[in-house]
Amino acid sequence: MEVSFKNWGDAVTFLSQRTDVALEGLMALSAQQMVDQQVIAALLASHSHLRAAADTWRLMASATLPISHVRSLQDDQPESVREAYSERVAYWEGVFRKAMPENES
Repeated sequence: MEVSFKNWGDAVTFLSQRTDVALEGLMALSAQQMVDQQVIAALLASHSHLRAAADTWRLMASATLPISHVRSLQDDQPESVREAYSERVAYWEGVFRKAMPENES
């Protein structure tokens, strides 16, 4: 990709936009990683008891959701970051539902 600029202002604008896109992507990955870390911690805390792990994770996620929401308002996080967090929560919820026998869910 070849890029040329007419002035320094155009160059700064171009770089700022690219930096914003990269930062938003990193923030979305960070949100997903936070959910993954919660699930791993819940599994470790609950050993091999899948039901207990799912319940522990739900407690952890519900405890951090308000904090995450407040931070997103304070830091003005992009919608894509909040969506990445929600999608990862839904993903793990689905994993736990599929893994548990029907009489345990």
